[in-house]
Amino acid sequence: MTQKPKDFNAYLDFQKRAMAPFIDLNEFAVRSFERAARHGYEAAGEALEFSIAQAKAALTAKDPQQFATKQAQLATEFVGRQTERSNEWLKLASQAQAEMGKWVQSANEEITVAVRKSA
Repeated sequence: MTQKPKDFNAYLDFQKRAMAPFIDLNEFAVRSFERAARHGYEAAGEALEFSIAQAKAALTAKDPQQFATKQAQLATEFVGRQTERSNEWLKLASQAQAEMGKWVQSANEEITVAVRKSA
């Protein structure tokens, strides 16, 4: 008695379809991590530049009033840049949330279709 060979192509196609949402999720996670890392790197660079500018101001000031004026100017500029950074973080978070919502909806639709086919 001969057995019909199993169709491995169907099995491989099933695996590809089953893993596709998780591959998309992995790509989303990598993109989000990269955005956050770049943003953090830029913020750290600005903090370093601020501290260097403060040190230069301390070394080049001729009197305490000039030093205080320069420190206030540097702090105001730094706070403005960090406020912009905070707004960018919020934008990144809302983009990630929207993208994650799309992924969940897509995965849910795929699962629903697969369950209905199997039923």
